[in-house]
Amino acid sequence: MRVVDTIAHPNMRIIIYTLEKHFYVEFEAGPMKQGFRFSKESAGGLEGIKKMMDSSFISEVETRFHAMYLQAKNATAKMS
Repeated sequence: MRVVDTIAHPNMRIIIYTLEKHFYVEFEAGPMKQGFRFSKESAGGLEGIKKMMDSSFISEVETRFHAMYLQAKNATAKMS
């Protein structure tokens, strides 16, 4: 796995990796990560991947991060 690009974002880190047959896009926000794997055949290259990461896609990732944060917060609250 090799880093091929990053996408600037104010609230999270977005890293694009290349694998033998796939692109892997990783989103990091605080202690949480989300990853998506796309076939190189269907992705349209690096530019295709970057086009897929539009505001709608990123908004859904942010929504999922918020849900992950709440789930982790509730889990740790049960421990105290």
